[in-house]
This record gives sequence, structure tokens and C-alpha cells, in this order.
Amino acid sequence: MSGDTVSQKEGVYGIQGVPSVLNHPPTVYEGCEWTDNSGNFWFYGGIHSDSTGMIVTYGDLWRFNPSTLEWTWMNGPGIPSQPPVYGTLRVPAAGNYPGGKCFGPIGITDNNGIFWMYGGYDHNNGKFYSDLWSYDPTTNLWTWMSGQTSNLYPGFFGTKGVPSPLNFPPSKQECNAGWPDSLNNIWIFGGQIPIGSGNDLWKFDVITYEWTWMKGDSAPNGAGVYGVKTVPDPANTPGGRTMYSKWTDSDHNFWLFGGGGIGGAYNDLWRYEVSTNNWTWMNGSSGGGSGGSSGPLCTAGALYAPASRSENRSAWIDDCDNMYMYGGFGQSDLWVYNRFTNMWSKLFQSTNQPSFGSLGVSSPTNKPGDKGGSSAWVDSNRNLWLFGGITGALGYMGDMWRYVPDSACIASCAAALPTAIFSADENVICPGTCTNFTNLSLQATSYVWSFPGANPAASTDVNPQNICYNVPGNYPVTLIATNGAGSDTLTLNNYITVYPQPPPQGIMQSGDTLFANMGATSYQWYYNGNIIPGATNYFYVATASGDYNVVATDENDCEVEAVINNVLAHRPLVPNAFGSSWPLAIYPNPVVDQFTIQNSEVKNGIATEISIYNVMGEKIFTEVYVDRNRYQEETVNFESFPSGIYWLELISDQKTYRVKFVKQ
Repeated sequence: MSGDTVSQKEGVYGIQGVPSVLNHPPTVYEGCEWTDNSGNFWFYGGIHSDSTGMIVTYGDLWRFNPSTLEWTWMNGPGIPSQPPVYGTLRVPAAGNYPGGKCFGPIGITDNNGIFWMYGGYDHNNGKFYSDLWSYDPTTNLWTWMSGQTSNLYPGFFGTKGVPSPLNFPPSKQECNAGWPDSLNNIWIFGGQIPIGSGNDLWKFDVITYEWTWMKGDSAPNGAGVYGVKTVPDPANTPGGRTMYSKWTDSDHNFWLFGGGGIGGAYNDLWRYEVSTNNWTWMNGSSGGGSGGSSGPLCTAGALYAPASRSENRSAWIDDCDNMYMYGGFGQSDLWVYNRFTNMWSKLFQSTNQPSFGSLGVSSPTNKPGDKGGSSAWVDSNRNLWLFGGITGALGYMGDMWRYVPDSACIASCAAALPTAIFSADENVICPGTCTNFTNLSLQATSYVWSFPGANPAASTDVNPQNICYNVPGNYPVTLIATNGAGSDTLTLNNYITVYPQPPPQGIMQSGDTLFANMGATSYQWYYNGNIIPGATNYFYVATASGDYNVVATDENDCEVEAVINNVLAHRPLVPNAFGSSWPLAIYPNPVVDQFTIQNSEVKNGIATEISIYNVMGEKIFTEVYVDRNRYQEETVNFESFPSGIYWLELISDQKTYRVKFVKQ
């Protein structure tokens, strides 16, 4: 459709900002690409070999109109190997410039049509970048948004999942995986880092300008954790890798395929779900060096998959979520993946030697040849466009190709049946609690949920919230997902488990001590609705009058509460010094080694009997005394007795007094 049929050609720039069919970039490899809201294709940078064999890095920005087949030189100096001009952080300016960049800087078009670029390499100046830039195509201005200006930055990871203004990803090149999420945050994954290949996943918040290390390893060359195919798991992660294919589907899930790593080239296909922060190994082999397999062209199969490859950054996704991929180093085939069936189909097989045919004329004999590090766009008619890259036969190229998919081979949006999938925030819960459901269905437009045993018992919400279960047991959940082509029903039996009711609780007061029922796993006491720090035993000595409650937790982490109101709290004191509130009291309570008995009614010279009983009613201690010249006090050594609840009984002058106490 455009460009030269030979390598090592210089660009034809024309006048900056003026389109022309004569204009075209130099023959380049591994630049950066975007699509604007008007359907124009944009390209930045790349590495070029001139007719003398000199290698140079470009930093020019180009726009291609697929309707008029005109290139426009939009920005940049027009000469190679120029260093960046950062300007002021997050301030757009006409003088700002990212510099020469090649070897796969990350390109992302966000939901507002703004272009983002991260990292890359300047071959001539030896700079390995970790800077994040944005470009507004309506103003033609670059802005340095984040990142470091130093060479070979190792990154600062911070704490996984925690944003911080101190966090920054490392320098990255040979990296194609960048995506915007539904909130317009920018995500990047892996690539070549200063001392190896990474599997680190990062998020950049466009509101706070903070980076968050989300998944993967902070060390280089992290191994893949595959788990079970098609099953998401928090432990799953792709291994460290460079130069792969990537897509963003209509549900804002991120996808990547293949690339090169320490195990060689891969043919594994991965999906990342932002809503769950989970990777899923979807297709392909779990090791490197797979030869792949295919049937006849345009035939899908559960066992078909492309061969392992790297430099396969030529990837497209259409408005029906069909994911295409062309080539890679030494590869010259075109594949499509249907995410609803989880199957690959080979659509086209080229030869490594290109066959150009006539400019602008489609032909079944036309062949782009093998392509590594080339750029790709899709137009509004679902046609695929391919630019530049490196071929084994010719070297760095600047040729632009168009591929028109065969509608008989490609699934249309209307023909795709929905697939019902869901998950719950928690599916093992306590009685009387609620859970939320996340709808993961594919290609559906309406939903009917059924929750037997819950309140509410049904819903048509996309993501039902606060579905509450009061009665212990096991319950199924059903989702019917529907679109214009039909419906799919998913029932998960015994999906919700509601634990048994925890034992009931009560509070008994003895003197100034409050006792909850023993046997719970943990306790927490509250006074007038406020938590009492450190009050985590089954008993509590009330220090002030008021309302008390205790929350007891069982072995399933289920809670039950008891309340006692209008507690009158008294502290037993020596009568002669301060007066006494009760006829009989002991302190301290709970007891550690010994306790003191106070009784203001005991009279000197009258025999007094002290007895102690355990919770079984067995008398374990008794003593009789007459002398009460110590302010009606008696100290008892209780060190040798086990922990538990006891009753103290005092008989004097034909009167009986009892009080409960606790031995810790």
C-alpha cells in the first residue's frame, strides 16, 4: 500500500504537518505505534541502517491516513540520534521531545485518545530509558509525565499493591505490553530490564501520578507459574520475557502471547483481569521451544497453536474481540484467536521472501515475508495494516501492507454465543453475612441470577451486590447470560457455604467482673459502644458504670454478640481507709498468685470459715480463723491452683457470703 520494496532507504519527510503520498518514514525496526480517535495510524522512532551500514536511532513522529494513503511528518527533528528534551514534569511544551527511541518502547492509546510511551533504547547515545511520556494529537505537544531521566534505572518497587510517589518501574526495552484500563490508568508488563528480562506488572494512576507494582517479581528472569489452564489463580504469572504480542479486549482484560525469555521463545497465551488482579494461562505450552500445530487454513482447533516466537509485536484486535498476530523473527504466518472458544486458527502462510505484487492491488500471491519487530494497526473496516520491521531476506523495511480478513473465516460479533462465568468475593461465609458477585461472562448483554437460600433470591444486575445468607448450609448459584445469538447457563452447585451458627453468648456479672460464656476462639469487649483496647479475654473487670457488650468469634471466624446494660461498677476497698461498696469482695480479680479477701461485716472474735469451690462444686480449700484485727482482710495464696472460675464462700456469725473470681 505504501513505502519501498527494498531496505536501507532514507525517509521522505516533506514539510512538517503537510500530508503527501510521496512522504514516508525511513526503513525502520521496532518503533512505537498508536491509533487516534479519527482512525489515523501513528508511528514514532525505530532503528535504521543506512546504505553504508551505519545504525542510527530516530525520534520522529509520523501520521498515516489509511483512506488517502498519505504519510505526514508531525513532530521531531528529522535527523537521527537526538537526545531528549524533558522540559518541566507534567507541563506540555513545544520544545519537549522524547529523543531517539528504538528496540520496542511501549505505546498505548488511552480512552481519551492520548498517546503514552514508556522506555526504549537510544542505540547511538547508549541510553536505556525509564521515562513515561504523553502526546496529545490535537495539540501536537509532548509531555514528560513520570519516570527517571538517568540511564539503566533499576527501578524502585516498593510494596506490591501499594502505590507510592517513590515507586518507579525499571528501564525497559524489547517490550510491547502496555494497556489502558477502564479507569484510564496505564499498565505495562515485562520486557528487557537492565540485568535481564522482567515479568513485573505495573499500574500508573493518571490522577495521582503514582506507580504501583501489581504482580510478578522485582528480580529479573522470574519463572512462570502456570497453574491450571483457563483457571485464574493469584499465584499465576507469566515468566520474564521480551517482545511479544499484546491485546486489550472489550472487557478491558489484558492479553499477551509468546516472546523470548530464559527458556527460549514461548507460545503461551495469557489473560490478566484487572478486576481480580489475576493472571490466567489460557492456551499454548508451559515451556519454551514449542513447534505449535495447525490444520487447514481457516480451521479452528482446540489443539492448534502458533509455534513459539519472539519479536511478534504485529498484533491486532477487531471490534468483535478477534485477536490477530503476524510473524515474529523467522515467522511469516497470520493467526487469529477467538477468546470465546479459546481456539486458534491459521489464516495465511507467507514465505520468508516477500512478494510485493503491484502497489495498491490485492492478490493471493502477495506475501509480506517474515517480519520481526514490525508495527500494526486495524482500520474501521476491520482490515489489518502492517508496517516495517526486519526480514531475514532484506533487513530493515519501510513497507506498508493491508490484509482484508475473509469473513467466512472470522467470527462476527452477532454470531458469537455468550459464555456465562462468575465469581464471588467470598463463597464461604458466616450466617447473616453478605457477599458480592462479579460477572465475568463473555459476549453477553443481559443477565438473570438465581440465589436459592439468599436475600434477595434473584437479580438482573450485572454484578449483584449484598446477597445475604442467614441460614447455615450449602447453596447453588445460577447465572443465565444472554445476547442476540442465544443464552448460556452456568450453575455452580454448593458454591456458597454458610458456616454453622456459633454458640450463643451471654454476660454474667459477679461484683465488678463481667463473664462471657467460655469456649470461643477470641473475645473483644466494648464499653458504651467503643472498643476497649486489650480487653480480649472471656472476662472483664468493669472500671466504670455503663453499658458493656462482648463480641465472641468461633473457629470459623464467625461472630456472636452479647450485651449487658446498666452495669454498676465498684472497686473493693479497705473499709477503714476508703469505705466499702460490698460486704464481700476479693482483689485482684482475676487472680494471679494470691488474693485478698475483704468483708466489712466480719467481727473480731467470731469464727469465720473461708471455703473455695471449683466450677464442678468441689470444695478445694477451707480455713477457719477468729482474729480480724487486720481491717477485716485475709490474704490467700492461690499460686498452686489451676486457671479457671471459682466460688469463694465466707460463713461468719450465721451469715453466708459468696463471690465468683477467676484464676488466670
